[in-house]
Amino acid sequence: MKKYIVIPVLLIGVFSSCKKLQFDDPTTYTLEEGISKTPDYYYKLAAGNFSNALWNTNSAYNFGYGISALADQTTVTNRVQEWWDFAIEPRKRLNNSLSYAGYSHFSSPYSSFYTPNLNANVIIEALDKGEKGIDDKGRDRTSEIYAIAYLIKGISLGYLGAIYDRGIAANKNLGPTGPKDLPNSYKQMIDTAMVFFDKAIAAANETTTMTVSDFYINITFNKTQFIQLANSLAARVLASVPRDKAEATALGATFWNRVLKYANAGATTDLMSSYVSGGYYNYMVHYGLTEAGGGPYLPADIKVAHLADKTGTYPNSYPLDESVTLAPVQTDDARFAQYFKYTTNFGYLRVDRGRNLFSNYKHNRWSQAGANPNSTTITGYPNPVFLAEEVRLLRAEAKMWAGDIAGAAAELNAPGADRIAKGGLPAIAATEAAVRKTLHYEYAISIDVSGSAINPWVFMRRNDLLQPGTPTEFPNPEQQMLLTPESVYTFGGLDYAGEKGKFGEIATATKASGWK
Repeated sequence: MKKYIVIPVLLIGVFSSCKKLQFDDPTTYTLEEGISKTPDYYYKLAAGNFSNALWNTNSAYNFGYGISALADQTTVTNRVQEWWDFAIEPRKRLNNSLSYAGYSHFSSPYSSFYTPNLNANVIIEALDKGEKGIDDKGRDRTSEIYAIAYLIKGISLGYLGAIYDRGIAANKNLGPTGPKDLPNSYKQMIDTAMVFFDKAIAAANETTTMTVSDFYINITFNKTQFIQLANSLAARVLASVPRDKAEATALGATFWNRVLKYANAGATTDLMSSYVSGGYYNYMVHYGLTEAGGGPYLPADIKVAHLADKTGTYPNSYPLDESVTLAPVQTDDARFAQYFKYTTNFGYLRVDRGRNLFSNYKHNRWSQAGANPNSTTITGYPNPVFLAEEVRLLRAEAKMWAGDIAGAAAELNAPGADRIAKGGLPAIAATEAAVRKTLHYEYAISIDVSGSAINPWVFMRRNDLLQPGTPTEFPNPEQQMLLTPESVYTFGGLDYAGEKGKFGEIATATKASGWK
């Protein structure tokens, strides 16, 4: 009998072997014994791992805000999780060492997405063999569980490909004699993810109905919304392939029209969840709202205000003169004062770690009046799962890369576009320069930390907007590399600007890159 143990780092199955260590130890049941005692096992496995995979798309503490700092969307001098290392300028080389206090930036997304992927394999293999997906009330939910399991794999493999340079596109659970290397490039990881996004969409279409809240508390999506979510995630993940502008261009119109196809079937209204205890909440937004020391714990980077400034005078680095405090930005965007809160309290920002990293703004869009406006984990508070505006931006950008500049501008000038409907901003010209500038602005202002842990980092890397020396991808964690014949490796650092990865991609942003 096959063992459900794959990729030795952090990935350990409960039902692992045909031979038990102790008769009465429930952690040593074989899979068959576990199923006999837990008839709704596959249903529960689908629910738990869907919750894990979807929640981790917005994981903040262990890796999300490191990525946000690399994208100059958030600034920080705090040494918790070594966040400062990701915000510091000029950029530092990533420290991919087990002894590094910020090691979870590399290990957390690895385990957070590989584990659900492997558990989804258990579900799919069983259902393919004729097992039924019975829920806790004895109802047959096999078709829904298929859709959920396929989406888990799409999310997991997609995010692994979006974040890391390589991996294992594990579509079955291999035993201890399985591959010890990391054979699949980021492109292959994402290509495999797209297969499962398509399967999730097809499986959902075949269901009579879907009750997604049975698989994730208070995600009250119906069948249509589930399909929109799958398409939206597919568009986001597929668009994350290129590591720089040249690669994005080389992918060509056929590739970008594929992104467009998913985006056209994506969310048409914001997919939201109201918080309940134990339910979904957007961890990126939660930490963005957090205040500590009288000021924002993880402030919005000065880039945000710089882009919103209408005078052309707002700096792109904070003044080093400690007697200077910047005034509120002057902007014509009606959204800005709602989405970002001005403060003169610098909170945890420390001068000795770089006053150039300071900011007067906090992420504030989802703050609510009530007992605790600086949290999303309050009963009834809205939490974004996927914003319809990100789907619009993906459509616009896909059209731009495919050469349809007029179509891209039309997306951004549509009456329902956030920048028009909520921001009151004027229409832009149908030029590539105007489209590119607006897309950058909208990812910074309208999407911010609401969309995903990887936004807007993946947008900026494919448009050559990351600061020189910024890593465009993460290395696989040292703990995993020690189990392979390959050497431990890393990316980033100004001295390494323009370095290539294993597959010829730009792994560290060039000296010609950058929004500043």
